[in-house]
Amino acid sequence: MTSAAGSAATRWISPGRRWWSQAWKPWSESHPRMALWWSPCPKRSAVARPTPANRTRRREVAAEATGGLIMVRLWLVLVLAGTCLLVSEAVAQQPPPQPAQATPTQPTPPIAPKVQETLLPPPVELPPPSAVPPDIPSGPITADQAVQIALKHQPNVAAAVAGVAAAQGRTEQARSALRPTLGTSAGYTHTKVLASTGGGGGFSGGGGRSAGSISGFQASADVRQLIYDAGHTRSLVNQAASQQQGAARNLDRVRADLVLQVKQAFYTYMQDQRLVAVNEANVRAQQDHLALARARLDAGVGLPSDVVRAETAVADAILNLTLARNAASNSRVQLAQLMGLDGRTPIQTADSSEPLPAEEEDVAALVNLALQHRPEVLQAQAAVQASEYALKAARTTNTPAVAASVGVATSGASFPPGNQLLSIGASVSWDPFDGGFTAGRVKEAQANLEAAQAQLTSAQQAVISDVSQAYLNLKAAEQRVATAQAEVANAQESVRLAEGRYRGGVGIFLDVVDAQAALLTANTNAVNAQAALNVARAALAHAIGTRAAP
Repeated sequence: MTSAAGSAATRWISPGRRWWSQAWKPWSESHPRMALWWSPCPKRSAVARPTPANRTRRREVAAEATGGLIMVRLWLVLVLAGTCLLVSEAVAQQPPPQPAQATPTQPTPPIAPKVQETLLPPPVELPPPSAVPPDIPSGPITADQAVQIALKHQPNVAAAVAGVAAAQGRTEQARSALRPTLGTSAGYTHTKVLASTGGGGGFSGGGGRSAGSISGFQASADVRQLIYDAGHTRSLVNQAASQQQGAARNLDRVRADLVLQVKQAFYTYMQDQRLVAVNEANVRAQQDHLALARARLDAGVGLPSDVVRAETAVADAILNLTLARNAASNSRVQLAQLMGLDGRTPIQTADSSEPLPAEEEDVAALVNLALQHRPEVLQAQAAVQASEYALKAARTTNTPAVAASVGVATSGASFPPGNQLLSIGASVSWDPFDGGFTAGRVKEAQANLEAAQAQLTSAQQAVISDVSQAYLNLKAAEQRVATAQAEVANAQESVRLAEGRYRGGVGIFLDVVDAQAALLTANTNAVNAQAALNVARAALAHAIGTRAAP
């Protein structure tokens, strides 16, 4: 195979060499060094050593051979270029091919996506109770109306009212020791003598034994009045009166806390109802987007993935609506419970907002009002005052007590009795040595006073903190409302633009879905911000204690 390839190469190269020698012979004669390239090199003897002359001649031969190769390659390039030119001219002279006839094709029907339709479930409603209080309105109620109903029906308020009545009873008990006391008694006595030995008297004479009986009526009345006890009883009365004031302030605290809780629950329920409306609007919008995606798919310009994405968005919107309805139902149950009603009682809320306190801009004025009107501070002050009176009473535990009494009595064998008696007396009681009992009471009362003072300081600090936090929350809620309104406006414009681009075929459906999700978030934020503003205003009013019970 090698010899065949060599012979073929020799046949191809030999004509070229002949042409080269004939055409360029004059030139080769004038350049004798190039002629050396065609002559074979003598074989090198195995024992001969290269001489400088041989080395020089070899270099010259190699340089001349390189130049010859360059000329051969140039000749080949010229031959190929000529061949290509001839071929291109032949192709250009051929007639152009006839265009293929276009065969009409049928439009490809749209691919029907495999989606599962989501149905909107009906809202879950609780059956109403068998009996509803007659003072409960059948129509929508405001926050103040809900508060009035709660103050009337809430059991915690009734318990606090009973606590005030109990404190009044304890005060009356302590005050009775300062008033005169009247004691009366009446009776009949029959005494039978079984035996008696005579001897200078008795029922029989002569020393004989005899038997008899003695009978009679007795009646008496005594009036007793404390005259002096070094103010011990008076201190106990003042202590009880201060505790009664504390119970009254506790009632105010319970009412104020109930007002805040009812308003918070009312505005939360109203917030959840608005969120239900927001999610219902979102479901309708997602259903419209689904209809638009189906219409574009049926027209052959939409994508099946758009329909699938629209169905997913509808399912997500229905799920959010179900959760919003459940939250609203639970909020209504909680509001009814705070109002002192059956949790199943149907309640409708009227669109109302919480008024703003007049002193809202002056924080120092708010703090001063709170320290003057908050029931917690007033209750703590009453506890300190009661502890001070208790300390005074403890210090006078073993002081002398002077009392006077006047009494009348009557007795006799028949009724009315014939014997009339009158008694007038005075008594002094004193324990100069009580084994340290008085000292122990003083120590206990002093510790209670210090604890009450510490609780007063804690209550004041808590009130100042409540006012500060309520003020900050109110300002933040006002800013949230302004920001949420701008967010809603921008989200609505984004939905409008995204829908327009998609209807015109220059937008993608994902932009519509994203814009609708942003609108849902914006509407939710707006509802939450308005509810937070109402709750913040109610909390500030509660913090300063000016509208505890409307």
